[in-house]
Amino acid sequence: MTKKRQSGGQPADRTAPRRILAADPVFDALAGAILRGKYQPGSALPPERELSALFNVSRLIVRQALHRLREMGLVSGGQGGQNTVLDPDASNDPHIVALTMQLAPEKTDEHDVAERQLLGGMMLLELAQMRITDEELDELDGMVRAMEEATGDNRKVSGFDTKFWTFVAATTRNTVLLREARWWFQMLASQPERRRRFYDRPELRLAIYRGIVDSLKERNGQAAARFLAAVHPVLEAREP
Repeated sequence: MTKKRQSGGQPADRTAPRRILAADPVFDALAGAILRGKYQPGSALPPERELSALFNVSRLIVRQALHRLREMGLVSGGQGGQNTVLDPDASNDPHIVALTMQLAPEKTDEHDVAERQLLGGMMLLELAQMRITDEELDELDGMVRAMEEATGDNRKVSGFDTKFWTFVAATTRNTVLLREARWWFQMLASQPERRRRFYDRPELRLAIYRGIVDSLKERNGQAAARFLAAVHPVLEAREP
């Protein structure tokens, strides 16, 4: 059955860059120290006056940074009093994942990240195979074909991963998943070493993408299953 493009097309990216605040460097330094284990759960952060001198900022700036740490569940306490470090693993704030990858990447389990990436792709394909239009399929097919003709340039293929998956995410018509996909690849772009580990062997990745597109074009509802079968050996390789 032919699917026409829905009115409105793909969701636009209206995300504006966040304004840098004076408290950001203080927050980053303290959050990174907590996530790396310099400050253990149950221990106390230095008093405000010491932090003010350490970072050469006013106590107001320190309080703003501490307030953010409390909001994210990394410390407990009140303004002017002792701030006790909490266990980051007990925090319910999803931003902890991003903070750990940014500020303490060595504490991020590579297997956890890889599994999230692979299973996230399967989730996108489950929705995309129900909602992608014929026009979008033709566009996606053209994107993959162009990369197949440029397999000698690994840099182009590496950048294509972001383009491919964000396009697939847009075809789900789910703005939450689209924003999450954009965030994920923005995070990986800031960590080239980790990105290289995830996205080596460009010829294999292109073969997987070709299989995904062909399955989507068949309209058999098997694109997600086909992708899972391709990446299943990676998931099985993890020790219990």
